[in-house]
Amino acid sequence: MLRVALRPYFLGLLALMVVATLVCGLLATWQWDRAHRAMSDQAAGAQELGDIREVVDIGGAVTNEIVGDIVTATGQFDAEEQIIVPGRSIDGQDAVIIVAALHVPLEDGTDALLPVARGWVAADAVTGPDGELDPSLAPPVPEGDVVVSGRLEASEAAAGGIEDGVAGEIATPLLVNVWGSPMYSGYLADVDPIDGLNPMPEAQSAFSKGLNWQNIGYSMQWVLFGAFFLYLWWRSVRSVHLDELEDQREAMLESLEGGPAAASDETSSEGTSSDEPSLTENSSAEGAALRGPSALSSATLGSSASSSSNPSSSTPASSQAAPASGKDV
Repeated sequence: MLRVALRPYFLGLLALMVVATLVCGLLATWQWDRAHRAMSDQAAGAQELGDIREVVDIGGAVTNEIVGDIVTATGQFDAEEQIIVPGRSIDGQDAVIIVAALHVPLEDGTDALLPVARGWVAADAVTGPDGELDPSLAPPVPEGDVVVSGRLEASEAAAGGIEDGVAGEIATPLLVNVWGSPMYSGYLADVDPIDGLNPMPEAQSAFSKGLNWQNIGYSMQWVLFGAFFLYLWWRSVRSVHLDELEDQREAMLESLEGGPAAASDETSSEGTSSDEPSLTENSSAEGAALRGPSALSSATLGSSASSSSNPSSSTPASSQAAPASGKDV
């Protein structure tokens, strides 16, 4: 199999597979580093990152490196831009989260919207006499300029919509349709709420809990992909080697089967040609003996004539002719 592997075609294929394996190794290292940084950040706890305008761009992704860290934002709330998010269980209670839009001034004189989870209240506090949730019963937003400090969280996945000020998730893709743009892609969870609101707990989404293991899994997958490329090359070499061995075996079997058959046919043809004259002569002699002395004499004369052309048969013909002459006399 080594001779097959050293052919130019398979050497070139091996070089290509080695390059692909090295690329997979680099990608595996990159995913492992991401997982390691994420675990290190979680072990170190939340960090103070400062003003949100210096931490993340408008519309930029809230990555795993900064999610959960503390940022500050300065701006003003709009009383018309506040919703409630029910269906949460916090500290064993049926909770409703109060979310409002903070207008953050930018250097160019425009404002960017930052969703702020101001805190949570018990569901009964925002339930009307008819048993339905009423966003107007939520604590009103503070007036004037405010400074909000809290954890920077990634947007939740949008699964529903916003109807009458009630949303199913804190999802910026839904909020931007109601409040407008430009808007930050994440939201700020207030850690020091006012107006009787309870502080927001840390987000425990499937994304934040499973990201480290996800990156580790991706790293292992890239290692397997690299090993598969090398296995694919070995399998190709082995397949060609086995095919060539099978061709050689079939050629050897054909040569062994063809030799004895040819020799047998040649021997049979030689035996047939050598037996034909003797059979003819015996048949002629036997027929003459049955027909009588005259026929036997004719047969003897024919044998004599034949023996004159074939010296090896002269002696038997003479010995047969003598008794026949005696009977005629």
